[in-house]
Amino acid sequence: MFSRHTAWSTEPSRLGRALADTDRRTLLDLTISNPTVVGFTHPPALYRELCDERSATYDPASLGLDSARSAVADYYAARGRRPDPAHIGLCASSSEAYSHLLALLCDPGDAVLVPQPGYPLLRVIAELAHVELVPYPLLYDGTWSIDQVGLREILAATPRARALVVVAPNNPTGNYLHPHELPLLDTLLAPRDIALLCDEVFHDYPLREGPRQSPALTPPACLAFTISGLSKVAALPQLKLAWWLASGPDPLVREAIARLEIIADTYLSAATPVQLALPRLLAAAPAMQAQISARTRRNLERLQLACRATAVTVLDLDAGWTALLRMPAVHDLDDAAWALLLLTRAGILTQPAQLYDLHAPPHLAVSLLTPEATLDLACDRLRATVAEVLACGPCCP
Repeated sequence: MFSRHTAWSTEPSRLGRALADTDRRTLLDLTISNPTVVGFTHPPALYRELCDERSATYDPASLGLDSARSAVADYYAARGRRPDPAHIGLCASSSEAYSHLLALLCDPGDAVLVPQPGYPLLRVIAELAHVELVPYPLLYDGTWSIDQVGLREILAATPRARALVVVAPNNPTGNYLHPHELPLLDTLLAPRDIALLCDEVFHDYPLREGPRQSPALTPPACLAFTISGLSKVAALPQLKLAWWLASGPDPLVREAIARLEIIADTYLSAATPVQLALPRLLAAAPAMQAQISARTRRNLERLQLACRATAVTVLDLDAGWTALLRMPAVHDLDDAAWALLLLTRAGILTQPAQLYDLHAPPHLAVSLLTPEATLDLACDRLRATVAEVLACGPCCP
């Protein structure tokens, strides 16, 4: 009696079964990406501002209240360009923004190009939208970039492509768009009437200085949508507010917004209290971003120092909350086997990079939000465990 496209496997993996048998009191969890549970909370007064008497009246606005959309426009103004608030739409999450945009752009069976490696949530969103995901490759040569030859070949072989997703910075690779990549995408997509969806949720968390290209700041020739939200911008995932920003040729933008208004009016998901508080929530974001960035930068330095002179390599990254560890390709250990070994042998929980469509050689993803004391202890155990495995194999006591 259920749909075929929701017939997902719910069987736990070997790692999941091992985790269920692990004593949580001794576990060193390096997978937490929820800032609210690792010590990052705003002052209580900020949450009290959600109690606004204007919330007693419901005044539905399909794309969001004018004051909230203006607050998002001001957020972009601080980055260098203030867009027209009428080109902004509010929703409950970036996932919902994707869903609205796929409904706008795609018929069932159409294709959306997504980066590989990339975030696994997009697979589920695409399945629910009856859209095919087609991966295009990212290359790593000391830094991550789009494989231009591979992308051109995939575009030529995908006549039903309707959108291309870039995540900038990407999750889990942590790379912004390079200065030449946004013009390249514009050149490839505009003649084919393919829209660009640019997910920028981690944009405000650079780990080093460098260029940060964005269609929000340089309107492209193709139709483009920039996606972000409070979950990452202000470390407020519990308040459930995100947005898209349309840019590109005026006729396409106007038609897209007219259709999106009907889609959004079907759900009306953005809650009034958080919309009314949005100007103050975004004003509080820079202080929180500074706290998080201080930890992520320190933790990246900790990881790099801990892995120096070992067989583990910390891959280069520009931004974000995740680091990738390249593990030794020994004893036929893939990343799932490494993750299981570290959990059962050392009590360290990591994510196999297979979850992000990153395969051989083995990689593990770890969260840079991890409290420093936890990460320090995990680094000690990681070095010791890797040394043992290299010395006598994965089955050594």
